[in-house]
Amino acid sequence: MHIARIRHLFYPYLPRDYFYELSARQVKRGHDVDVLTWNKNETCSEEMVAEGFQVHRLYGLNLNLVGVVQDYPYLPSMPAKLEKLRPDIVHGESHLFLPTVQAIRKAKKMGLPCVVTVHGVFADRDIAFNFFQNLYLRTLGLDVFRKADRIICLTRSDAKEVASFGCHSEKIRLIPNAVDIELFKPEDEREDNLIVWVGRFVPEKGIRYLIEAAATVVNKFKDAKFLLIGYGPLKAKLMKMAYDRGLLGGSVHFLGTLSRNEIANTLRRATVFVIPSLKEGMPISLLEAMASGLAVVGSDIPGINDPVIDEENGLLVSPKNPEILANAILSLLGDSRLRTKLSQNARKHIVENHRWEIIIKRIEKIYNEALEVAL
Repeated sequence: MHIARIRHLFYPYLPRDYFYELSARQVKRGHDVDVLTWNKNETCSEEMVAEGFQVHRLYGLNLNLVGVVQDYPYLPSMPAKLEKLRPDIVHGESHLFLPTVQAIRKAKKMGLPCVVTVHGVFADRDIAFNFFQNLYLRTLGLDVFRKADRIICLTRSDAKEVASFGCHSEKIRLIPNAVDIELFKPEDEREDNLIVWVGRFVPEKGIRYLIEAAATVVNKFKDAKFLLIGYGPLKAKLMKMAYDRGLLGGSVHFLGTLSRNEIANTLRRATVFVIPSLKEGMPISLLEAMASGLAVVGSDIPGINDPVIDEENGLLVSPKNPEILANAILSLLGDSRLRTKLSQNARKHIVENHRWEIIIKRIEKIYNEALEVAL
């Protein structure tokens, strides 16, 4: 099968992430994969990567809104590129970006089957951001939902929300994110009192509450260390917040963007993984931490409370509450039996439900459904 994957940003502007690995694994299963994405250098280029798929970097106009969204490209040559490639199926990764809108509209005109994966329906931030999202979801987003032959949602909550915007429920399918269980796996030796977070520094990740909780944790465990791994617009503000509390560089460290292997190595030696988000799709970082046999503390919200069952394979806490968050972290640091129980159950859950061999076959099944609908 010839697959065209649509992403507004792709490596090297992002790490070699889930979408890169999905493309590589589909090639290994005998598919031809072309990734269509934005080239920030204002040129067009093509590259065959070592994993065997082609990346088409297209010229784009950045329609960013200062203070609302940084990278929001429109790719004028997207329709012509799809016309030239004529794939068997078009797979748009995220309904929230214009390249997906462009690709789905062109696919329907060409009679091509198309699938869209929803990686979180709505990112709840400030009034301006939420206004533009709502406007988008009721216009261009709704057009994507109606034109796509299949919509893949990560959680039941997302599926319900997508349906509420006017998508027919019969075309929605639930497929969670996948994890490389060979790369992300437990090790016997761990560093004492090492707490890790991985993600983007954006408001909905709730990192300010983690920094507030860190101050409480450090008062009781003087050697506790928090590693914050990632990138994003709030990084400088959060670093100042940690500095003002006397935590930066001592108890709280900002590591920037790491490779997949570096993240896996960090998770293997950590004690606890924390994800204090306010809104999520289904975070890859959480699944990778669970696969690594880490005891996790997460907000009790959809996307996190799908894989995490409270006191069985992790701890769930109310969001926006640094005191409760700190107490959950402290309970894990002080109770090795509880950590071991949650660790073993977390790994078991990922192996049984999220390994690539399972997920990629389910995605192929959705492709075949879309092909049947188009025919």
